[in-house]
Amino acid sequence: MKHRDWLRLNREGERICAAIRQQGYHCCKQTRRLSWKVIKEGHSYMLTWLPAPVSDWSVVPNDSNPARERLLSIVQGAKSDKGVENLSDNPTGDSTYPWTIVRLLPNAQRYIIARFHNRQDASDHLRFLHRFMPAAEFEIFFDVPDSQNRPDPEGK
Repeated sequence: MKHRDWLRLNREGERICAAIRQQGYHCCKQTRRLSWKVIKEGHSYMLTWLPAPVSDWSVVPNDSNPARERLLSIVQGAKSDKGVENLSDNPTGDSTYPWTIVRLLPNAQRYIIARFHNRQDASDHLRFLHRFMPAAEFEIFFDVPDSQNRPDPEGK
């Protein structure tokens, strides 16, 4: 899995957990995994990303408990929200994440690594990248949305 896909899925999982928390559940992120432990009223489940061939969010264990069915309906509802769909449809052109880290490649080429909402998050991630890939060249820049996508203030 590419790093940008992992970041996109991590953000999607956080949004799903935010919807779950609004329903009174307690979510706890599992380190280095696309998994969250979900607890409510003595029932404990794991929200996790299942890779190909499934490629979808799942709630395990797979029992027939009504509590699991309620949790699964919350997850499905959160996935169908506009925010999750928009982020997964266009991960490289989202104007709400304008701070971009790119890897500089030979022959004036570049590769977008990740996008962030604020500069501090981008800087923190850049330090992480330099720690594990010291020979690679990265750059942070503010990617302004295209003017053709913005409405014309004069209405023309």
